[in-house]
Amino acid sequence: MAPRKTVQDIFGLKPEEVNALAVLSGLEGFRGGANSPDVAAVAANVLSRRLSGQWGGNDIRNIAKAPGQYVAVDNYTMSQLADPAFGAKVLGGETEFNRLRNIVNNPDLVGQQFNQSKGAQSFRGVSAYGNKKPEDYMPVPGKSNFYFNGLKGDLYNKGVGLFKQGTTSGPVSAAPVTPVTTAVVSDPKKSD
Repeated sequence: MAPRKTVQDIFGLKPEEVNALAVLSGLEGFRGGANSPDVAAVAANVLSRRLSGQWGGNDIRNIAKAPGQYVAVDNYTMSQLADPAFGAKVLGGETEFNRLRNIVNNPDLVGQQFNQSKGAQSFRGVSAYGNKKPEDYMPVPGKSNFYFNGLKGDLYNKGVGLFKQGTTSGPVSAAPVTPVTTAVVSDPKKSD
């Protein structure tokens, strides 16, 4: 049996992009629950933006740092987002960083959120609940972001097809990712 594909495999992401996706999703999303559906929904949102090409290009770090988009990472550089040691520092430790990295690299979890949000490219945080419309998608009612402005037609179908490449027929579990850390941690106040 062939090894299971990850989000990294099916989207052709560099390891640094997966690290950045974990940091962004962990800081922007509600981390509660075993599989943290809002973390997976943030990852699906970023990947929807990557498919559209209209939110900073194809590199996850550029999408994360696009002006006025993800407030949780405004004060961090692209180099910091890519650094697993920095991710561990800002997310509360290596174990939490690796847990979140496994979630965003799991096509079952992220694909489920992509499908339920219809490939949403836009979201609003919990402080904007008064602006939520009935058709907007919220993975964890009352606790997480809500998503809207989904991909249309061919782009949405392309995303669905990509996620199908990595899905399993068994129970959903996090895709194994080898823990990666380095000894050097960048200072978040220092520009790279």
